[in-house]
Amino acid sequence: MCEVPTSDEVQQFRSNCPPNVPATFIDFHLEHGAVKMDIESLGSGLVWLWPLRDVLQFSDEYGFDEFAPGLLGIGTDGCGELYAIDIRNDSSGAVGDVPATSLQWADFRPLATTFDGFAETLLNGTPIIEPKS
Repeated sequence: MCEVPTSDEVQQFRSNCPPNVPATFIDFHLEHGAVKMDIESLGSGLVWLWPLRDVLQFSDEYGFDEFAPGLLGIGTDGCGELYAIDIRNDSSGAVGDVPATSLQWADFRPLATTFDGFAETLLNGTPIIEPKS
């Protein structure tokens, strides 16, 4: 759909990502890239998955490690909600959203029990095509 990662970006992500990141998350990026989708059933209706090369940096900059350890930020809705994967050792890899203003586990709202389930919901949405500049 957009911004499919290069093989170097994938290798760099794999080398630096936490060990519990679902392989299907990387596979999704390889096939679809950093999607922007309009999905009425999720939050504000917008899901923007960050480009794979930016996931670790953006997750760190938002403070996931400090404020919600065990969550890996993967995207945003553009209206103050962040999408994240539960990467704790005993997790199934649930995907949910959490307000950027609080970024606390208590505010994490599961949207799918696995990344595969989240991806299925995503792919049923309407792609948002950005005009080329």
